[in-house]
Amino acid sequence: MSNRKKYESKGTLDLINLFQDLTYPDRDNAFHAIVYRFRQDVLNHCEIRCRRFGQSPEVAEEVVIGVFQSYAKKPGFDITRAKGKTDDHSFLIYLLGIARTVLTDIYRVQKRKKEGKWSDGSETIVTCLPALPKNASLKNKVVHQVLSELPYSHQVIFMTYKSYENAGCNLPRKLLNELREHLGIEQVTIRSYKKEALDKIEIALKGIRILEAVENGN
Repeated sequence: MSNRKKYESKGTLDLINLFQDLTYPDRDNAFHAIVYRFRQDVLNHCEIRCRRFGQSPEVAEEVVIGVFQSYAKKPGFDITRAKGKTDDHSFLIYLLGIARTVLTDIYRVQKRKKEGKWSDGSETIVTCLPALPKNASLKNKVVHQVLSELPYSHQVIFMTYKSYENAGCNLPRKLLNELREHLGIEQVTIRSYKKEALDKIEIALKGIRILEAVENGN
């Protein structure tokens, strides 16, 4: 039996105790088993709440990720204070409490974005092109390929704007200053390089659209 399977067969409270023991050498496998066991239940709940508040399924997924990230950083479940009918029910209630906090935080960020006040000062420039997921769409593959062929300065500018820029909002002044200092260029050059990157990507994507139209007989 593999380590992962071994942990999946353990009781919930055993898994929690193992993971919350900071000296335990195999905490990762215990954590993965917890996520495997409770992820779908948390997601189902989050999807219902998100629909109720006009949020998309993608936000529900984001909340679930935030729930387990939060628990991983600060595992504080205490069975003696639990209110559920079973260990599983008690832990699910605990996770859903985290979910409410995460969803509230996401809503506050969305509100700040709408008001143009989304920056919290923690933003940093993006200097590395992220690895392409194995299941990436054709569009994402093309964008990734175009970016990989652009100069470093263009990559950094595009990825930083892509990561942080919101509709109707400019990048925070602090981030713009960091970008200029890191690349050793002026703001007018940054705008020019950003446009060049966007133009290259648009040309490549237009080529895909033309090919798709030909294949579909349009």
